[in-house]
Amino acid sequence: MLIFSDDFARMQNYESYTKTQNEQKQMKYKLLSMVESVFGDSYARLKPETRNAIDMICFLATDKGFVYAKDTYFAEKHDISARTIRRVMKALEEAGKIVKAHRSSSKHNGRGAAVYFFVNHPYFAHWTTYFGFDVQADVQAENVEIPCESKDEEAKKVSTYSLPNNYIKDHFMYKTIPFIKGVPKLINQTFKDMFKESLRDLYLRVRMASQKVCQSVSMTLSKKDIHSIAYESIHVLFTYIKTRSMSFEEQCKLVYRIALNKFNELVQTADKEEYGVVTPRKIVRKEMLPDWFQEQQEKVKESTLSINDESQEDEMARMKAILAHYS
Repeated sequence: MLIFSDDFARMQNYESYTKTQNEQKQMKYKLLSMVESVFGDSYARLKPETRNAIDMICFLATDKGFVYAKDTYFAEKHDISARTIRRVMKALEEAGKIVKAHRSSSKHNGRGAAVYFFVNHPYFAHWTTYFGFDVQADVQAENVEIPCESKDEEAKKVSTYSLPNNYIKDHFMYKTIPFIKGVPKLINQTFKDMFKESLRDLYLRVRMASQKVCQSVSMTLSKKDIHSIAYESIHVLFTYIKTRSMSFEEQCKLVYRIALNKFNELVQTADKEEYGVVTPRKIVRKEMLPDWFQEQQEKVKESTLSINDESQEDEMARMKAILAHYS
């Protein structure tokens, strides 16, 4: 997952969880105990320099729940290799205790420095909602060893389930599965081949736009509406970038603006349906008639009036003649 410069600035300006030195110290010990539980007895066998580096990592994560310093920074501070730092963070990530993301690089469109979010920190729920992490905090099941009697070595058989399953990833069907985790099925099937793994970040921007609109109008959009607008927004983006060159960060900003406008239109339409439909205003055509047509119309009108007047006079004369005959 990529964290763009605007989001990273909001992360840095977010309010600190710890207010005093005592709170900071307690939070550091909480994170440090989590690290010790992952390494178990081997933690005590780590070099003092490595343990000091872990202590510093936990200390920097106390305020906002994440660490964004480079591996080389901790390595130079404690006179160890950057590879050692990466090995420690990888162990924590595989144990489900941290979530790794990357800052967007300003020099190219790829990934920059890593950012590590601590699952045990109280702010992790906030970052999960903001970035849409597809993880479950503290639900990793711990395998407890059940003591049992060992069988004879001759009686042991190699089970096919214990064979390495790395061959599955090389299978043809595995490579053709059009699915990106956290993205609706229809959007997966349509746009996965075009955007690859970047599709997850594009869909996340649409979800962020829907959350902003819902918060502004205090209403909830259905999942069907969100998926429909997400499909339309990504389709508009795809049509746009076919003729224009854009960086991935610009694509995310554009799809966010497209989705935001569509969600606002949807909300406004819902308000009109709730309070009554506004009938469209009737348009009265007022074209100018040519002079010759107006003159012709006036002549027809005058002739009609004259005919009517003559017929009335004739009728009066005929009636007078009839009355004179009977008188």
